[in-house]
Amino acid sequence: MMISRFQQWRLFSKPVVLATMLAVSVVGIPSAIFAASEGNGEAREAFAKAEQFRAQRDIRSARIELMNAIKADPEWIDARVAQAEVLLGLYDGIAAEAEIDRAISLGLDPVRVRHLLGHALFLQGKPQKARDQLMADDIPARHQGYVARIMGKLALQMGDGQLASQSFNRAMELDRQNPDLWVDIARFRADSGDQAGATNAVDEAVKLDPDNIRALQYRGELLRFQFGLGASLPWFERALEIDPNDVPLLTEYAATLGDMGRMTEMLAIARKIISLDGRNPRAFFMQAVLAARAGKYGLARRLMHQTGGAMDNVPAVLLVQGIIEHGEGNYNAAVDKFGRLVSIQPSNRQAQNLLARSLYLAGSALDAVEVLKPQVNRTGADPYALWLAGRGLEAIDERGQAAGVLNRAAVHDSGKEGAIAAAVPLGILSGEAQRNPNDARAVVPYIRALYDAGDLATAYAEAKRLQNGNPGASDAHILVADVAAAMGNYDEALDALGQARSIRFSEPVMLRLVEVTRAKGALQQSGETVAQFLNYNPSNIAGLRWMAYAHLETGSWSVAVHLLENLRKRLGENDALIMAGLTQAYTGLGETEKAIAAGRIAYRVQPSSPVVSHLYGLALLADEGRKGDATSLLEKAVTIMPENPAYRASLRRARAI
Repeated sequence: MMISRFQQWRLFSKPVVLATMLAVSVVGIPSAIFAASEGNGEAREAFAKAEQFRAQRDIRSARIELMNAIKADPEWIDARVAQAEVLLGLYDGIAAEAEIDRAISLGLDPVRVRHLLGHALFLQGKPQKARDQLMADDIPARHQGYVARIMGKLALQMGDGQLASQSFNRAMELDRQNPDLWVDIARFRADSGDQAGATNAVDEAVKLDPDNIRALQYRGELLRFQFGLGASLPWFERALEIDPNDVPLLTEYAATLGDMGRMTEMLAIARKIISLDGRNPRAFFMQAVLAARAGKYGLARRLMHQTGGAMDNVPAVLLVQGIIEHGEGNYNAAVDKFGRLVSIQPSNRQAQNLLARSLYLAGSALDAVEVLKPQVNRTGADPYALWLAGRGLEAIDERGQAAGVLNRAAVHDSGKEGAIAAAVPLGILSGEAQRNPNDARAVVPYIRALYDAGDLATAYAEAKRLQNGNPGASDAHILVADVAAAMGNYDEALDALGQARSIRFSEPVMLRLVEVTRAKGALQQSGETVAQFLNYNPSNIAGLRWMAYAHLETGSWSVAVHLLENLRKRLGENDALIMAGLTQAYTGLGETEKAIAAGRIAYRVQPSSPVVSHLYGLALLADEGRKGDATSLLEKAVTIMPENPAYRASLRRARAI
């Protein structure tokens, strides 16, 4: 049945007509010029609904309505271009390119959508083709701001920081009121190490558009980076109120919940993501993490396979893949995964330890020792790394060296965070720093080498210069704190750590604050620092350790037991310090059998530890029938560390009974 033009007009409500007019003006492409369709009534009605959804920031619903519009009139150029814009918002570069190509085949001048095509190619990871489009000299002036922004993102993808800076500066000149631009600038600044500048940029984005999903999401990501996991949740949740089906936002929210230990919630959101995007690799990865944590390595492997290899070079993915291989006894395969992880993150202690353990179990003890050398040859080494290195040295028949390393492990020299020892000769690092005095990548290794060599005065001067030139970089303040603390200048160290904390309250900053405040005797301040850190990072192992130790020091036995038992569930019973802490706490509670059981495990793990011998001895002393065994253990603790007054006092008490 034919519908008159008047009847067609009556099909539209006033808001729909206005939305349609707005859409055509925004797209700015008069289809009739190209002798293509102007859209029939059914297509225009769907198009108008799509624009209403876009105005409400519901681009998924807009996509469906535009599909209806295109189905109703496949030759309508405006609908094709609008759909390409929506698909770009959904990060689907392939489908966006297809719509652009179809619009061009219908008669659209390619110049008018070159900016969109460059964006689509960028999303597909085709940098050269994207650059060819974005750098063309025929792009209309009204699209230049858009082009400059995408060019900045493309330059970052290509690793060209200078081009990225130039492009974003150009975009700011042309399109300063665009909140999406400020989000991209924030990411650029964060990647460059300017955390403070990144925060200022994303705050500007939120100011320009308080309901901008990407701005709210990235503000949450920065807060997660700055203060901890919990700080990001309100921002993610605020954004989800605006669009509960935004996949990138849901992905960050789910990952954060998982890192906080809220696995049930994470799993529910991961499943929602898959219902929205059945090929989303991060959603499958999150489920694989959960399966691996539960020891279901076969299921974890199948879920990892669902990622299609899209994330195989991501450090967290390599970690989980290595854990799966290790859990199934495939130690050589685990070596491959952990080795790649260490090559990407050479300072990652956990990765080093896992690689070394896999090498050791695969029969390559010498290689395991080599991996652990950077840790073993510095103060504050991880006790587990020392223990593993000692076992490796024993396996290659270096028993003299093994004894020394195992003795260090027994002392439990843990918790310290210092500058990383340099592997490159100091002279070479000095030359690099002199040639590039304003490049932190050259100066930081030089400062760390000076620190390691004991030249604290020069290290301090260089660290202060770096700090003054990079006030927005957390690492610059941390370096000053490290050197100042080594010089005994704790007030200077605390001031620098305070500045680092304002930029990013990370685990390394927390550990340094604990170390320095305890060195000053401010135990209460130390405990408050840990509590504040755990408020946003409730599952952080280092923070929970220190909180447990603080409660042991104050005799809060029940709280200490609660914390340590949770750590025991997560880490197993091979951590001598956790088991020794439980021994002490249960002894304090008068639960002698539990104390002895925990002490027995701790002693089996590290029989040469004076800490373990002392606390296990005290647990046995509480059992009237075990006085002899208790005295022997307390004597052993004193023999290992004769200068310790607490050990000597306990031994005197045992002998007096």
